[in-house]
Amino acid sequence: MTIEPTGVRSRAEIWKSFAPVERREVTTVVLSTFQSQSTSAFFFLLLSLLALDMSGSLASAPLVVAVGALPPLLFVRGVRTVTRLLDERWVMMLSDLGALLVSSALWVLAETRTAQLWHVYAGMFLFSTFGAFYLPAMREWASGRTDSLEHLTWLNAMLGVASQASVIAGWALGGTLTALAGMVTSLALCAVSYSFGLALQFAVFVVVNRAPTRQKPLDTDDSARTPQPTTTGLWREICDPRRLGLYTVSLLLLHVTQKLAFSMFVPLVTSGDPDRSYIAGIANASFAAAAVLSGLAISGGALGRLVRSMAPHVVIIGFCIQVLFGIYASNPVWAIVLYTLVGILNGGDSALQSEVQDSWRQVGSAQAYAVLGAIQGPVQIGGALAITTLLTQFSVTVVYVSTIAILGVGSGISLLMARRREPEARLEES
Repeated sequence: MTIEPTGVRSRAEIWKSFAPVERREVTTVVLSTFQSQSTSAFFFLLLSLLALDMSGSLASAPLVVAVGALPPLLFVRGVRTVTRLLDERWVMMLSDLGALLVSSALWVLAETRTAQLWHVYAGMFLFSTFGAFYLPAMREWASGRTDSLEHLTWLNAMLGVASQASVIAGWALGGTLTALAGMVTSLALCAVSYSFGLALQFAVFVVVNRAPTRQKPLDTDDSARTPQPTTTGLWREICDPRRLGLYTVSLLLLHVTQKLAFSMFVPLVTSGDPDRSYIAGIANASFAAAAVLSGLAISGGALGRLVRSMAPHVVIIGFCIQVLFGIYASNPVWAIVLYTLVGILNGGDSALQSEVQDSWRQVGSAQAYAVLGAIQGPVQIGGALAITTLLTQFSVTVVYVSTIAILGVGSGISLLMARRREPEARLEES
């Protein structure tokens, strides 16, 4: 792991430490992340509600998650190849172009009243296929512009701010728009948003910043890029608990918990009724607003350093409060209050994300995230199928609470174990 500087720097000092060109790049990616993820969240919400509406079963929402988990597993080698050849910004733009095509196709099917349930699952598969390339490219870009855990946490916090702001525009506003305007109009809005985002990214990345199409070779002076291990060596580094495996488990559990929890969020709060999706929208908006403030607070200064040092504990406390949310979600007031508290502690997620990503520098973030996606695929599928089965036997509240308590809290415990294991691992290597 990269050693942090001894002094405590404010958010403004960290921002000024980036070169002018890097500051322009950071601003561009943060804005494009907001656009892309807000639309993706809205689109995922629509697919879940479409599946619920067509099937009439609460179990259909986790199945949408399961289908979306397949592409990262199937295309792990493709992700490694593409992120090594193409510049990260081009990969992000091409991913959004694929999402535009998928959302446009589903809008046409919905408009012509020819959409069927299998169209929803096929759309989710294709949508996730393009998305499987987006995250590794963005994380590789982030690692290439930072040289310390402090810088990386600041950048991930800013990306987290954009992501949580996108929750307001995606999940929260999306839930309201779905209730007011209907599915067809909402799908059309997704297509328009992707079109606008692509135009914006092309103008900034290509026209203004003149991003090269090809990736920089590994033998340039760019010190942030390091030679990549072989495929076998990469899997061994990422999965071996004696090396980086515990860090991988921690981030894996965090991502899987968040994905499965969101798949049950609307059914939990609205009982599967699209007309009540505004309740989930308000709760998500409150969560996102608190998470934005949390991300800004932990991005620098003494508080940022404190959260980085206590990241596992903050994550565990946040998921414990989310358990309480699951218990009291039927009460709109408690749902909003408790989910806001979860948002306040969301800075711990960014700190955990940064610590794991910092430990992955030696193997390359894009390649490590491609492997994580491949691992996450079957785990997410298994989790979604298990939840689908459990929902036929137990209430959605019981399943939700159990998922958060086991997987979410487990992510914080895994990071604690990884920290304790790291000195031993370094001693063994020496």
